[in-house]
Amino acid sequence: MCQIRTATILFFVFTFLSSSSSLHDYYVSSTEVVFVEDKQQLQVTTRVFIEDLEAYFNAQTEDKIQLQPDLEPAKIDSLVNVFFKKNFNLFFNKKEVAINYIGRQYKEDQILIFAEAIEVSSPTSFEIHNTILIPFRMGQQNIVHLKTTNTKKSFLMDASKTILAQLWIH
Repeated sequence: MCQIRTATILFFVFTFLSSSSSLHDYYVSSTEVVFVEDKQQLQVTTRVFIEDLEAYFNAQTEDKIQLQPDLEPAKIDSLVNVFFKKNFNLFFNKKEVAINYIGRQYKEDQILIFAEAIEVSSPTSFEIHNTILIPFRMGQQNIVHLKTTNTKKSFLMDASKTILAQLWIH
């Protein structure tokens, strides 16, 4: 009886493992943009899977880039800064907002990228350009959460929609 139960459990485990390997990969990033009106500040946090960003960096250079742990923090900061500025841009009233890279942190299997913009006044319209990993990963999707004092809106961006233009939310 015990052998039948063990064989049944093993059958289901092997069936699950073999079927899960045939599923396609899912690629996603998440960016939260918080507008702190009383400080006239934007706080930006982007989450990207470490494995995906590492693969991107390694496809761009002959050097072997390793994240978590990274052995060359200054080099990684420079790469992440360039990557972020190239792939995430924000415009208020059709004028680009200068977003400054602050730093990064590893959390489990993700890298969190921190940035900010200061002396930002409340706009009437905004535009987000988000191409994070889109040219690199087929099927990449980027979620953007925009928070103000009174509102939270979320947007899904992908290869068919890398630019989002909206009236400002109040």
